[in-house]
Amino acid sequence: MSRDLPRPAAGVPPLLDVHFEDPTAPERLAAAIARQFRALPHPERHLPVFFLVGATSSTGDSLGPFTGWFLRRKGFRGEHVGDLADPVHATNLRERLAEARARALRRERLPYIIAVDAAVGRPGRITVNRGPLRPGAAMGKALPQVGHLHIMGGTANFPFMIWFTDLDQTVGMAEVIADGLLAFWAAYESGELFGRPSVARTGLA
Repeated sequence: MSRDLPRPAAGVPPLLDVHFEDPTAPERLAAAIARQFRALPHPERHLPVFFLVGATSSTGDSLGPFTGWFLRRKGFRGEHVGDLADPVHATNLRERLAEARARALRRERLPYIIAVDAAVGRPGRITVNRGPLRPGAAMGKALPQVGHLHIMGGTANFPFMIWFTDLDQTVGMAEVIADGLLAFWAAYESGELFGRPSVARTGLA
């Protein structure tokens, strides 16, 4: 579980703030990520790696692992770290972060890590945010910051409620996030993201 979900009016506004039941949510999610990725000095040199944080021991905190599960079921061909079978959590975070970076380097790309985690506050809302994720902040944990960009999904109003949050909401949000990531990846892999066909396929198996 990560930090409190940011509100658009407080501090730096999110790049996107949308409810998971909005039918345009996956498309808008992909577009928000794409805008940030294209703003890199040399985006074609980077490989997006989806870093999905969360524990499977609570319904609210399993947003990241369920996102990874959906990516696998939907045939994702890129790189992601974290799913229901092999989750990313507090005790293995540093090790899995090194794995995420290594996966990009194996494809002869620089890693562009997009982190996903559950948040406290505003259940059902998904935000896309600049900069790194601070895993465990809402629970007072001191863990490494993760990612160049991060996606948060509000699963509970109070930290203790992550254990009792409705699983249908968590799973629904995870599928929306997975669909957004898949749409972004399709634009990356095809070269459409760069405005010219197939530029991203070099070095991608």
